[in-house]
Amino acid sequence: MDRFMAWRGRLVAAVAALAATVVFAPAAYASAVWLQVATGANFTCAIAEDGTLWCWGRNDHGQLGVGDTVDRAIPAQVGTDDSWASLSLGYSHACGLTTDGTRWCWGRNTDGQLGLGDLDDRAEPATAPGEVTWQSVSAGGYHTCGVSVAARLYCWGTNEFGRLGVGDTVGRAAPALVGTAWASVSAGLNHTCGLRTDGNRYCWGLNADGQLGLGDSTTRTRPIRVVNEGAWRSLAAGEFFSCGIRADGRMFCWGNNSEGALGVGDFTSRQSPAQVSSATNWAVVSAAGLQACAVLTTGTRFCWGWNAFGQLGIGDTTSRNAPRRLNGEGAWSAVQTGATHTCGIRVSGALFCWGDNSYGQLGLGDTARRLRPAAVA
Repeated sequence: MDRFMAWRGRLVAAVAALAATVVFAPAAYASAVWLQVATGANFTCAIAEDGTLWCWGRNDHGQLGVGDTVDRAIPAQVGTDDSWASLSLGYSHACGLTTDGTRWCWGRNTDGQLGLGDLDDRAEPATAPGEVTWQSVSAGGYHTCGVSVAARLYCWGTNEFGRLGVGDTVGRAAPALVGTAWASVSAGLNHTCGLRTDGNRYCWGLNADGQLGLGDSTTRTRPIRVVNEGAWRSLAAGEFFSCGIRADGRMFCWGNNSEGALGVGDFTSRQSPAQVSSATNWAVVSAAGLQACAVLTTGTRFCWGWNAFGQLGIGDTTSRNAPRRLNGEGAWSAVQTGATHTCGIRVSGALFCWGDNSYGQLGLGDTARRLRPAAVA
């Protein structure tokens, strides 16, 4: 609890003391259809229907990938490549994959979180020649993990608390092999969770709040699982908690619950997975800060947890300890929560963002926060 309150205090103070230069120039994009969106601490990136990549918001470490460190309040195209396939944003760095499985990373690199073999920031996407072909990548606070097409799991960046899963606490500036037979991975702030190809859940790293979901508060430096837990479909590691969807469509969360981030109707933290609502048709879940959002297979969006900046997108700034929806919305296909803002894509392909906008991270051409989803394009 004290750890989260200190973190929240620093975050709120940073926003209040904001004195950034933001570009408000008219948007240069024309796409009304978006394929994927990813949210970081105070910035956002999205892939358009034509395969181009666009980023906006805070850019103090070059995390927008546009070649400078000037903040943007509207989407700015990253290079000219039109073969972007997926992306993931950390606190102030980003990584993405092109359709050929090549990994590109940019932004802050003080802890080697770009995985390029050094500690130099990059203001444009950079790759490490000769790497494996990648299937997916997940950027955490100051570390990153990825799964190759051969199902090998690698992690790199800061390794405090053993979040890289390699059995020690020594940081890595290049991808380090964690193991084989992995299907997916989700990197949080100080911990990581992943799924093996058999559907079993493993977590490692800091566990002071029970965010590993192992039934205790012991930190782990290697992947650990709970026996006989059942198969999982997907996982989402937040800052101090985690959530996941089981193979049967039920959703569970565990870890710090001081702001209701677990969505179980109270504020009691859990060291083991606790079921969220009675629904059995959850499709996707995203966790960040101490809030989460998820979408049912029907396309209905629900959010819960910390809401000081309106990041739940339900019209106010009151935190919720159970899933809450905004009536009258259209159907959603994806939703991504950042530290204090959230973005989502409707089934039509339209992109919406809401919450804190101090750095222009909502992509709306200004720095005014929104308490409800606002259309980006």
